[in-house]
Amino acid sequence: MTAMTRFLSGVCVGVVGLVLIGSAVTGARADALAGLPEMTASGGQILTLTYNGITYTPSDLQLGTTTRWWIDGGGTEILWNPSDPSTDPSQTTPPVAGTSNPKVGDIGAHADNFILNVGTSTDISSTDGINFQQTVFPFLSSAFFIFERGGNDAGNIQAILSDGSLGGPVAFATAANGGPYANTGVSVNGQNAFGLVFTTDVPVQGIRINSSGFDALSIATPVPEPSTIALVGLGGLALWFAGRKRN
Repeated sequence: MTAMTRFLSGVCVGVVGLVLIGSAVTGARADALAGLPEMTASGGQILTLTYNGITYTPSDLQLGTTTRWWIDGGGTEILWNPSDPSTDPSQTTPPVAGTSNPKVGDIGAHADNFILNVGTSTDISSTDGINFQQTVFPFLSSAFFIFERGGNDAGNIQAILSDGSLGGPVAFATAANGGPYANTGVSVNGQNAFGLVFTTDVPVQGIRINSSGFDALSIATPVPEPSTIALVGLGGLALWFAGRKRN
């Protein structure tokens, strides 16, 4: 099913959409991780990815804003240099021991595109030497597509809820130990890109990846369909009218 077919189907099943929204709010399922193996790319650019029988192109996907953080001995979360920590004398020593030092040109914003390049053309967001990175989107969503180089880092992912608080951690292992990373077969300078999809119980504003050493190539979420936006708008109007009636 293409994205256009998905849009036309969404227009026809608005009532079903209302039921699905209601089930999410009541907690019908838990946050979860699954493998995302179906991706095509050319010249270091993502062309398509397929999830649940739906094929997306970059125009069907929304990028967020990624920042990277470390936690000091007192538990304070501190923003890692957003430009290039490898050139900042105050941040060249990684706060988290046992991982690689920051790499030249390795910045959080490199998770916010559809480019799969590392090496001489660095385009990767790594948490080497730090604790976590988080990506926030301009609208609420319940599915997030993540591509990581190598599938060889373990940790957990948490939802960033609409009020800014965090959901419960969902653990993942390295691909060799059960993942659930899925090998896309797309080579990225000697290592393949591995795909993950993180789905949430309710729509959330973003995700936090807690994994020192995680090498994010791209993080995106589906753009809401016009039919979904209309349903949300109708729901808001219903709540507004209900409030006026009570008053």
